[in-house]
Amino acid sequence: GLDSSSVTVLAARELRRQGRPPPLAFTWLPSLGEAATPLDRRHEAEYAAVACVAEQEGLQVFYAALNATDIVAGLRMDAAFPQVLRGPETVVQRQAAAQGVRVLLSGWGGDDGISYFGRGHYAALLLGGRWRRFCAETRAVGESPLRQAVGVLWDILPYGFNLDLARRRLRKRLRGGWAMPERAATHPEFVRRVRPFRRRNWFRAGVRRSQLARLQSGIVTMRLENWAASGATHGLEYRYPLLDRRLLEFALGLSPEQFKRLEAQRWLMRHALSPQAPCAHSGAPVLPPQLCWRHPKADPARVDAGYRALVEALPLIREEIAASPAPSRACYVDVPRLLEHLDLSRFKGVQPSLLRILNAVKFLDFHQAPTQSQMD
Repeated sequence: GLDSSSVTVLAARELRRQGRPPPLAFTWLPSLGEAATPLDRRHEAEYAAVACVAEQEGLQVFYAALNATDIVAGLRMDAAFPQVLRGPETVVQRQAAAQGVRVLLSGWGGDDGISYFGRGHYAALLLGGRWRRFCAETRAVGESPLRQAVGVLWDILPYGFNLDLARRRLRKRLRGGWAMPERAATHPEFVRRVRPFRRRNWFRAGVRRSQLARLQSGIVTMRLENWAASGATHGLEYRYPLLDRRLLEFALGLSPEQFKRLEAQRWLMRHALSPQAPCAHSGAPVLPPQLCWRHPKADPARVDAGYRALVEALPLIREEIAASPAPSRACYVDVPRLLEHLDLSRFKGVQPSLLRILNAVKFLDFHQAPTQSQMD
């Protein structure tokens, strides 16, 4: 990505300036042998982005292949504790520790600061009555103003712009119940007793207001806490150059146009790292142009590899839950419904409810044997 690659390049050049060996580089992508076979065109851009940075700076890259064992182990960890970590970063931590690494630099947080993608700009134009400019800017990037306007409403409404879901919620509410998403695995008795929390929406009209709301939402803090706790078990310390307070204060003082200019999101960061803006230390551009202006920020190779690992893990998870005694938290989870969702024959792919299903598994503490008091 734009942020992690820029941190990697600048760290490598600083070490070279000091006469020290280059740093080791880690990516969430699986190695080519573990990626989709054959490697299709959707994946080529991801590996090309990693390769161009590695070749430019002479870096050794370690690839992270997530497998079913990693997924099951992550879901067995109790979600009540901060060391919870899922995904390929678990593989990165093992690899880094095995190589004797003690400090990991991450580009995390750049999306919320200096390389913010400009979300909230269209909403500010639309809700501020600047409709002519809103239409001009959306048409300039080949989008329908009406479609973009609907997208703005989708973001602003607390539950998203989903009329069918809204009708179901209203119908349930009028009948005296509280509507839950159709695929939720929450125990119905628990739903009747407790009114679930509404989803918090950090989106605001205006770039700066959206940035501040996201920074205050706890998303960034949660990642930092989780990685600090999990990294400490491997003797690793994380550092986040793009979350430097001075850089964040500078980013929050910029005008919206610095983040979004027509078709270019994250405009300031792309412009600062492009070949037209050489690095002050070396006089060389920070990022290769094919990475600096890469659109969109997508990683299907990583997602596909993770999905294959998940498909392998689902039968293992389902078998263990079905064979184990009732977990202590089963009164909060609709276990039969959850087992249906974990049935591989009914699993139709990565659905919007997938995260809720995995969170239910994680919350269920299926890995823990019930105590005698719980059994009584």
